[in-house]
Amino acid sequence: MDVITIYIAGKESVNLVCPKCGHARQIYISNFPDIRRVYKIKCKCMNFFSVAFDRRKYKRIKTNLIGVYSLEQSLSDNLINIIDLCRGGLSFIQTDKNMIEIGDRLTISFNLDNADKDRIECRVLVRNIVDKRVCCEFIDMRDGMKTKVGFYMM
Repeated sequence: MDVITIYIAGKESVNLVCPKCGHARQIYISNFPDIRRVYKIKCKCMNFFSVAFDRRKYKRIKTNLIGVYSLEQSLSDNLINIIDLCRGGLSFIQTDKNMIEIGDRLTISFNLDNADKDRIECRVLVRNIVDKRVCCEFIDMRDGMKTKVGFYMM
């Protein structure tokens, strides 16, 4: 049974649509005490389906892109592996020994793996670090790159 992911950032209620019959109903997020677990929902057509809630603002996709980053004060480029991407930011695995801290601003550049091999150059703000995984938020994107990332996500 596939799990349907529903993005709930800033929402009090969402519409659930049964994948079998198409019946829609509104549910309130406050009725689900632990949004980290998967819930089994029963439709009026007697179909059961699973729903998971995600607090993220944007859908995140897994990637395997190679890029480079540099700290704002540094002139050297460092190799990274971008492991996921969304319209609001990205996560990468740090492969060097630099000390990146939460709140640092980085310049990142990489190519998307779409047909045009679009080049993305952006400035990001480091929001979270877990082991060698660095999670960043886009703060500045050049020349319509936000649109290119948006099309890549579709």
